[in-house]
Amino acid sequence: MSTGFFKNRSRNGAEGPGHLLRCRLCRGELYPGDPYFALEGRTVCEDCIGRYARYYFAHRRRRVGRDEGEDRRGTL
Repeated sequence: MSTGFFKNRSRNGAEGPGHLLRCRLCRGELYPGDPYFALEGRTVCEDCIGRYARYYFAHRRRRVGRDEGEDRRGTL
């Protein structure tokens, strides 16, 4: 998780220092008030939560009619 500080950078144009987080997957900036997920020490934005979940649960993915464990892919 990257943290830092910025000045004069907010969505509403307000000036001043603020806390900055970055999504672990897309590296997008998260501004004050933005929702995010704190998962196992990682910061994940709302746009990336589906990708994170797919990777996290990849080992449980199955296909109907195939043997268990035959199709286990999961990359970010």
